[in-house]
Amino acid sequence: MFEKREDYIIWRKRNNVRLWDVSKYINLSESSISRWENNMRDLPEWKVELYDRFIREYEKGKIHAN
Repeated sequence: MFEKREDYIIWRKRNNVRLWDVSKYINLSESSISRWENNMRDLPEWKVELYDRFIREYEKGKIHAN
């Protein structure tokens, strides 16, 4: 979806979405997602696709951040 991992951080901050919200959706720890966003680890492609799906559904109003 985004070209760089940092774009995910920017999107989350602009939309007031916490790591917790994403982690619950993709079933991965907040620290794992944070390390991935900061280029400190890799994630399986299917987990990144789930993150992208979270963003799409959030933007369509289908899901909400708590």
